[in-house]
Amino acid sequence: MKIRFGFLFAGLAVILVVLICSAPASAQGFALRVNAGSASAYTDKAGNSWQADKFYAKGNGFGFVGGDTVDRGTDVKIEGTEDPRIYQTEHYAMDSFVAEVPNGKYTVRLHFAETYDDITFDGPRVFDVKVQGAEMAKDLDISKAAGGLKKAFVKEAKGVEVSDGILKIQFVSKQQNPAINGVEILAE
Repeated sequence: MKIRFGFLFAGLAVILVVLICSAPASAQGFALRVNAGSASAYTDKAGNSWQADKFYAKGNGFGFVGGDTVDRGTDVKIEGTEDPRIYQTEHYAMDSFVAEVPNGKYTVRLHFAETYDDITFDGPRVFDVKVQGAEMAKDLDISKAAGGLKKAFVKEAKGVEVSDGILKIQFVSKQQNPAINGVEILAE
């Protein structure tokens, strides 16, 4: 009888281990911050780590699809932020940003500042932003939304649902190229 209970207990333990190991990863505590356009990681004044920019490849965690990067340098002054370094680099002309994340709900924060020298007024750069296919910003003009050039602006979406392990942010050009300075994806 002791042997039967021993086998039963061992069998239950194996089933429990299999269930725990095969359970999907939890979104709880997940945080991804990307300093778009930056070749190196960055730690902001609040102690948050920002990853360097990279292009997306499946299994690589996150990255941009298309576009190019630019670092405008630390001499560029950015108003409205304690962390100007995030806004001194940018990724532009991209189609999307893709992040492999655990299923769950997220807050998505997109950081913008118009720093391109050839844009000197509102209107030349206009684009749409979609998160998980839903419109987050229509006809976004960074300088207009920020209240001027070289001013930090953050656009936020809460309750973004991920059910397939992929969070996708799309950029749809209307005039000029889309541009972004930072991406934050935070579990709710």
